[in-house]
Amino acid sequence: METPVLTLLNWRTVMMVMVAAPTILCGLTLLFRRTEVRASRALGLGLIIAAFSMGPQIIGFAGAYNLWPWLTFFPLFYTDLLIGPLLIVHAHALIRGEALGWRGWLFVPGGVQGLYYIAAFLLPGDGIFDHLAKWDYSRTYHSPYIIPLESLIGITLLLFAIVYLWHERRAYLRFLEETTSAARDYDPIWLRNVGLALLVAGALYVGIELWDVIAQPSYSAVFPFQVCLLAVLCWLGLDAAWRLTMPFPKLRPSTEETAPAPDDLADRIMHQLNDGRWYLEPRLSIRDVAVRMGTNESYVSRALNRQTGQSFNRIINGLRVDYAKRQLLNASDSVLTVAMDSGFNSKATFNRVFRELSGQTPTQFRTSQKP
Repeated sequence: METPVLTLLNWRTVMMVMVAAPTILCGLTLLFRRTEVRASRALGLGLIIAAFSMGPQIIGFAGAYNLWPWLTFFPLFYTDLLIGPLLIVHAHALIRGEALGWRGWLFVPGGVQGLYYIAAFLLPGDGIFDHLAKWDYSRTYHSPYIIPLESLIGITLLLFAIVYLWHERRAYLRFLEETTSAARDYDPIWLRNVGLALLVAGALYVGIELWDVIAQPSYSAVFPFQVCLLAVLCWLGLDAAWRLTMPFPKLRPSTEETAPAPDDLADRIMHQLNDGRWYLEPRLSIRDVAVRMGTNESYVSRALNRQTGQSFNRIINGLRVDYAKRQLLNASDSVLTVAMDSGFNSKATFNRVFRELSGQTPTQFRTSQKP
């Protein structure tokens, strides 16, 4: 009889490790990030758990189960029901920064799953090394009952996470549009990418889980789906680690007065914005304006909306673009210099906003104004 050996250089194992390793590294980077600590930790932990959930396939291709069959039900690999709730907590901490509330209950299925696999790993037969008892338990109870239940709960949590992220980002973008001049800089665009990644991963996950319940395919048959799923997670981790680099304003329900704003408030604000050149301040917010005017944010927002019909972000960016147009007539200034002088935080944001409001890029505008 041939002695089982580890085949760590098996091409399938190597490919999955090459995709899982950067996912784990991104997760660790987010765990130790000092910006938006709660949101970063939730996302980082979710990425690490997702990568480790591929452990059975990785060590299976490496031949570890042939050498150490008692690794069946090893609990470190079976906590994937925590991924959806962690993504929800990430979005909640980033956008609202409040206590978890009802969202904490979403961790119950993942907690129960973890306890179940600990028991399945330790209890059957004569202890953790009695793999025959574990295999018998798997055939009798785990495969026909537990796996379908896990699949159903996992799919439900995944769909809920997709809807939640979509809803929260939309609400946050509306909030940014009304309260800050740097709305584009604070756009958590990776939440959209998370949603897209979840849709792709969800389709793969549903296919794999249903296939597993119906046909119970081998590791080799599932391998292409697992690699695709890991690649999506890797892209997600890199995207989030790249963009999550600054504190984000928090969306909170307004508790201020709802009485009508003074009739002349909008005129006074526009006068200060123009004469004081407040619009050139890169991070100018509606709170800054309210403090300087000796009023509250609700009054400022309603007054400007009533008089101009535009959001705070649109008003400020309109003033910035008008200023930038005058600066672009000076051929000695680069586009980057004009962008910074006009109150934008990056050339990319400046180009997008300028084109939206004028129909041209800054370079096209400068060229069109030449005699």
